[in-house]
Amino acid sequence: MNYYEMICEKKFEKLAFVEDGIPYTYGELVQMADEAAGLILLNKDKAYGSMHNGTWRKIGEDVKTGRKVYMIKSRLFLEQLILFLACNKIGVIPVIVQHDITELPKINKVHDEVCMAVMTSGTTGIPKILYRTYESWCDFFPVQNDIFKINENSRMFVQGSLAFTGNLNLVMAQLYAGAVTIVENKFNPKRWEEVIKQWDADVIYLIPSKLMCIPDCFKEKNVNIKMILSGSQSLGKKDAEMLKEVFPNTKVILYYGASELNYISYVTDENMNTKRNLIGKPFPKVEVSVKDGEIYVTNEFHVYGVECPFSLKDRGYLDDFGNLYFEGRSDDIVGIRGRKVSKAKIEAAICEKEEVSEAAVIMEKEKDILTAYVSVKDSIRDEIFADEDKKTEFEQNIYTDIRKRLAHFEMPRRIILIEEMPHNKDTGKIDRKSILDKYM
Repeated sequence: MNYYEMICEKKFEKLAFVEDGIPYTYGELVQMADEAAGLILLNKDKAYGSMHNGTWRKIGEDVKTGRKVYMIKSRLFLEQLILFLACNKIGVIPVIVQHDITELPKINKVHDEVCMAVMTSGTTGIPKILYRTYESWCDFFPVQNDIFKINENSRMFVQGSLAFTGNLNLVMAQLYAGAVTIVENKFNPKRWEEVIKQWDADVIYLIPSKLMCIPDCFKEKNVNIKMILSGSQSLGKKDAEMLKEVFPNTKVILYYGASELNYISYVTDENMNTKRNLIGKPFPKVEVSVKDGEIYVTNEFHVYGVECPFSLKDRGYLDDFGNLYFEGRSDDIVGIRGRKVSKAKIEAAICEKEEVSEAAVIMEKEKDILTAYVSVKDSIRDEIFADEDKKTEFEQNIYTDIRKRLAHFEMPRRIILIEEMPHNKDTGKIDRKSILDKYM
């Protein structure tokens, strides 16, 4: 079984997908996937081809099994999906990559059981391929859809790229349920309000940095949204309260997961507290333990070849009630003057300030000091940056606030306000390399 075969089982006349205002039925998705599969087969000798704004290319092959891995590169959400499904149809392994990727991993053994792959940089920064069977995601869809309240009548709004594993998983879960996915390719929060209303969306899935643009950009309350899903970054109780002012009937869920393992834990808005690093309790069928400050996970829904209990090298702890708290990756722990310091902890402390949008703490290696780069919310950005004295005063206020939450050795040496935090266009995560290139 694969994802092409999965959507072939749905009612062809039912609405499946809306991209930039253009609707597509399940039958049309199958038809487009069939056409794309034909194009890929016609180009199999060259192992390369293009389709409108996207390309596919064979990046490797298992010489023993003959299984091929094809890279899909496109800026358009639907095109990524269609090429992914087309590869499934003809039996090659699809992996959707970020549009600006330059370094490709080496392809070794490709097992017969797998039907897809995702690419991750892991802890080394060097891309690697992770393979999945159909069952490793599909068998968990009923569990996650039950918690996320996804069913055949759901209409989920999402923005970004399928190169981000979180997007790919949730879209496939929507298709599994026979539901509707509403996609915008461009980052334009002011337009999202109109799109969400026009297509009767009742679920929103965005990472926190995108999600928290909504309170400043939406002009009216929306009572139709019943669920807001988010992950990959911290989201606090105050953030959830701001979202519920716009969407009074919604539930907010922050999840913690990983490409290697699938979903791990989640917390709902009613269980959030003042600690932004709370990531809740494990999903059903998932076991979490912490040993020497390192998080270990056991489940049956991981990528091919993983042995459990498995560690992502993430740091954290469990409280007396079984709630998991995230304290950053092991490589986020840095040594400053002989003391171990968590950059994630500092970022969470800074983001407790209501006016702060995001924070990125970076170590200046040659000087062995930490610098915090901070962006503020849209509603006050112009006012802050129009007056250098106000900007300096705000930086000092942040410093004063976090002194109440951090030990003296955890304090960043500098706090620098920046007008806009750079993000990776595909994943939406903070682009720390861009910060280094621009400000250091």
